[in-house]
Amino acid sequence: MKLLFRTKKSVNLIFEYLTDMQKFTSVHPVITRIEPKGSNNYLVYETLKLGPIPFSFTYPISIEKSDKEQIVIMKATVMKLTKIEIEFNLKTDDDFTLVEEKIQFKSPLPIQFIMERIFRKQHTQLFNNIEQIASE
Repeated sequence: MKLLFRTKKSVNLIFEYLTDMQKFTSVHPVITRIEPKGSNNYLVYETLKLGPIPFSFTYPISIEKSDKEQIVIMKATVMKLTKIEIEFNLKTDDDFTLVEEKIQFKSPLPIQFIMERIFRKQHTQLFNNIEQIASE
């Protein structure tokens, strides 16, 4: 799955919000907390709403980044069944930043369609939230 976002925020600001887990938590629509576990590994606390019912869970995630190439890679295993890899590629385009996001799901469960819909909605909100940040 590929997503593309275009924002007026600088590449450096977007990169910072994708790599600083406290800042990432502050703009993510469903992540409530992220605890560092050392060596770019974290424990993510997330709450999704299934209709009116909140469903909370945790999962490990690792973050890789290239400051020079402006790439961020997140790898997670959710509920010990679903592996998710997200690669964010950031590029400057005139006064804008283009964020190309590649998401891969690997699961024995037939959930790809549902996960794609969830990620599309969540990450659209994530970048809208970053866009609303008052200052750089």
